[in-house]
Amino acid sequence: MSSSAHLLCAISLAFACLLADSATTQDIDFNRDVRPILSDKCFQCHGPDAEVRKADLRLDVRRSSPAT
Repeated sequence: MSSSAHLLCAISLAFACLLADSATTQDIDFNRDVRPILSDKCFQCHGPDAEVRKADLRLDVRRSSPAT
């Protein structure tokens, strides 16, 4: 993954955090508000496919450890 893609992912997550801080009338729901951002921007390189996964980082499971 290029450094610009990492930057885009970081900016997307930061934007999601800012939205969470500014929400006043409704609660943030992970499946509705956060998961779509991860799905669009991060799961392609950090999802279930071990062949394309970058840096042994999985974002599709709650807990994972690097492959040994």
